[in-house]
Amino acid sequence: MRLPEKADLMPWFARALSSAPRYSMEHAIQSTRAKIRGEQDLAQVFLNPRDPFGLPLLQALVQLQENYRVRFRLHTVWRLDDDMFPEPALWRAWAQLDATRLANLYGFTPPDRPTPPTETELTSAAARLLSAEQTSDALTTALSVFEELWRTTTGSAPARTPDEAALSDNETLLRRLGHYQGSMVWYLGDWFWGVDRLDHLERSLIRHGLNRLTADRLIFTRTWANLGTEARTSVDGRPTDSTPLEVFFSIRSPYSYLGLERATKLAHAWKIPLRLRPVLPMLMRGQSVPDAKKWYIFHDTKREANKLGIPYGFVADPLGPGVERCYALFDFARSQGLEIDYMRSYARAVNAEGIRSETDAGLKLIAERAGLKWQKAKTLLDDQSWRYWAEENRQAMYECGLWGVPSFRYGAVSYWGQDRLWVIEQAIKKRVETSSTQGVCDPTVNAEVTQSQRSN
Repeated sequence: MRLPEKADLMPWFARALSSAPRYSMEHAIQSTRAKIRGEQDLAQVFLNPRDPFGLPLLQALVQLQENYRVRFRLHTVWRLDDDMFPEPALWRAWAQLDATRLANLYGFTPPDRPTPPTETELTSAAARLLSAEQTSDALTTALSVFEELWRTTTGSAPARTPDEAALSDNETLLRRLGHYQGSMVWYLGDWFWGVDRLDHLERSLIRHGLNRLTADRLIFTRTWANLGTEARTSVDGRPTDSTPLEVFFSIRSPYSYLGLERATKLAHAWKIPLRLRPVLPMLMRGQSVPDAKKWYIFHDTKREANKLGIPYGFVADPLGPGVERCYALFDFARSQGLEIDYMRSYARAVNAEGIRSETDAGLKLIAERAGLKWQKAKTLLDDQSWRYWAEENRQAMYECGLWGVPSFRYGAVSYWGQDRLWVIEQAIKKRVETSSTQGVCDPTVNAEVTQSQRSN
């Protein structure tokens, strides 16, 4: 009898770690500790002046205080670690564009200054934020600092130098609590990124009886709640649009799994083609994923999956042989018109069913339930031609100013993140309604990344 290997046990460990009882126990412990300290209504907020998402976040927190009895304690941080942000130039350009779009979605003041803040402006802002942390109006002051920093280019504020020791203490706290970037809120053991995850914070505040109103209606749901719901009336009676929704994804990425499921439903709702463009995972492209980032993604994917009704947590990591075997059969699946069924079967297997795709038994199950003949499929597992199109897909993604998965392209519009499928849907709706011609990907339009920004 074969003894269990680590690879046999890891899916069960992931399943236990993401189980409802485990989360309930953790929340109970955190709640008890907060109650003893008199801090059940206190959330910790980490702000980095170099991160434009702080501007819409601060405006959202002001709005939250109108609806919930919650206090916010601010902590200013500074570092942007290279291993957490593998493409810093692309990230900077994308972050300002995305934060502006998100702010506009909620009617907030956007961080839309035409040129990036100077280093002097950024360090002065950090000093002012540090000074505001201990004041009674810290939230209002921080909002003013971010508005001045990310809305104007006057440079009127006098130069100031931040307290390095205070910044270091805040960054130590950030890492001790388990995270690595700004625009984050921590409450009772959970992390909430920017405006996008505040719906989860709202649910937690409601569970603890901190809502000021009797109704439990959430405020921050516009990025996900209505995806695809307008398609039924808009598409009815119209010809199917031939422009495909392209999905750049990695079979190892948890967010790609959610993005694939949601993009499939979106394409079906609007009756448009779906084109899958797999790329190698970051770790197989020579990039690193530090533990803090890995575990945040794991837990964040679990709660997003719960919210969206997508199973997740029984994870059998396909890194290495699993990914290679998956991609080796992609062309075969595509030749049968089954590439979407195959990839969804594979993604569900390794993210939600604990199926080890690097084994023949696991891959056979994945392939056959997608409609592929295993006797033929198993003869193709040594095919390496997929490496060429995987690299072509990666290059196409980068040409649009995007670097991470999942990314999506529809005509001339491209965007990163399963949280931004609503942006893609806006483009679909506009095309369907106006019957416009198909565009081509233009990185200066979609991601606003100029050649000079790429080389910085």
